[in-house]
Amino acid sequence: MGIGAVAALLAVVLGVEVVLARRGPRLAVPEAGSLDATVVPSGADPDQAPLRVVWLGDSTAAGVGASSPVASLPRQVAALLGRPSEVRVFARSGARVADVRRDQVPRVVALPAEERPDVVLVSVGANDVTHLTPKGRFQAEYLGVLDDLPDGPAVILLGVPDMGAIPRLAQPLRAVVGFRGSNLDQVVRALSRSNGADYVNIADFTGPAFRDDPTRYFAADDYHPSDDGYRLWADTVVPVVQWRLFYVENPDAEKPQPPPEAR
Repeated sequence: MGIGAVAALLAVVLGVEVVLARRGPRLAVPEAGSLDATVVPSGADPDQAPLRVVWLGDSTAAGVGASSPVASLPRQVAALLGRPSEVRVFARSGARVADVRRDQVPRVVALPAEERPDVVLVSVGANDVTHLTPKGRFQAEYLGVLDDLPDGPAVILLGVPDMGAIPRLAQPLRAVVGFRGSNLDQVVRALSRSNGADYVNIADFTGPAFRDDPTRYFAADDYHPSDDGYRLWADTVVPVVQWRLFYVENPDAEKPQPPPEAR
C-alpha cells in the first residue's frame, strides 16, 4: 500500500507538472520556406557549386526559438561550412518521427534529380519523448525514415538533445523526460551505425552548457534553444558534416577518424 500510494502521488505530481508546462509561453513558428536560402559564407568561393542541403525534423530544424532565419540551426550550420550551400527546410514544428516519415521524406523523394540533396540532416525525437512514443515504435518509424530516403545523399542524424536540461519542466518531470530522451537517443545512435548514416551527439556536447547557463542558451519559452543555443548545436553539427563530406568527396584518400561529436 505504501508503494502504491507513492506511485499514485508521483503520477499526480507529474500530471500537474505536464499541465503547467503546456501552459507556458509559445513562440512564433517561422513560415514554411522562410529558412530556405543559398548561403555563401565569408571567404567561400561564390562560383563554387552550392552543396544542396535538406533538413527534416521538428521545431529545432524549423527555427523555433531563433530570432531570425539567419539565427536558425540550418542557416547557422550553412554559414559555418566554409562553402556555398543551398538550404531547404522541410521540418515542421511539433513533428514526431512518424510525421517525418509520412510528410517530409516524400518531399525529398519527389524532388527532381537536379534538385536532389547532397546531404540530408534529421533532427527529431523531442516530441516523441514528450508524447510518450514507445521505444519500439520510435525505432521502427525512424528505420522507416532511413529506408524511405532516396539513395545518394549523405544522411546525418542529430541525436535527441538533453531533455533533462529544459528549465520549463519542473522536477521530477524533468528527470523523467531526461531519462526518456536518453533512451531514444540511444536508438538514433544505433540506427546511424547500422544504416550507413552519421550521428551527432547533441546531448553530450551541448547539454552541459544548457544546464550551466539556461538564461543564455534557452529562448524566451524556456524550452527551445536561443540563437546562442543553436550556435552551440551548429558548432557540434558542422564537424560531422565536414568529416562526412571529406569521406564522400575523397574516396581514395586515407579515411580520417570521425570527430568526437560523432561518437
